[in-house]
Amino acid sequence: MKTVVIACGAGVATSTMVKLKVEDILKKNKIKANIIQTRLSELPGYDNKSDLFITTMKVDQKKYKTQVVQGSSFLSGINQDKTEKEIVDALK
Repeated sequence: MKTVVIACGAGVATSTMVKLKVEDILKKNKIKANIIQTRLSELPGYDNKSDLFITTMKVDQKKYKTQVVQGSSFLSGINQDKTEKEIVDALK
């Protein structure tokens, strides 16, 4: 089973919205994953222990060994298909 960490500033509101969308994407693509919601400041604790980080804010990918996908498109509605493909490709 994969581990996906979804992070936003406070680890509550926007990450919950993104989590609901990611759950639908994973179900549709038959990908089993444990989803963890957290704050951006807590990402280092999950680095190299997770398969994917999805963030609502831009982060420096070079700081992490874990692949990062910027998930704010699920909040704005712009480029959602591109983000969905990045997530599926990262987890397949």
